[in-house]
Order: sequence, then C-alpha cells, then structure tokens
Amino acid sequence: MAEAIEDLMVNPLLGKKLKGEWEGSRSYRIASIRIIYEFSEADLDITSISDRKDVYR
Repeated sequence: MAEAIEDLMVNPLLGKKLKGEWEGSRSYRIASIRIIYEFSEADLDITSISDRKDVYR
C-alpha cells in the first residue's frame, strides 16, 4: 500500500478520473482495494482507502 501511495506522489495521473458525485477525484486500484484521491501541484489528498465494494458508498 505504501508503495502505491509513493507511486501516486510521483505520478498522480496514474489513477482514473471519476465522474458524477466523485468528479474532480481519481481512483487508483490495487487488487480489490481502491484509493480515492485528489491532487494539486503541491498536495496529494487521499479521501478514502477501502475495498472496492465499500469505497463509493
């Protein structure tokens, strides 16, 4: 998990863009786990880390 977060810090465009109520956020997949995050030039803000079945609820 830590390695995935480090990857996102280096390249925050790795995750896919989300739509609808999550517009403006991105999702990065690690097996059945999803990391939901937003980023700017200076920050990576993680909103949620959860199993796929629970993360969008």
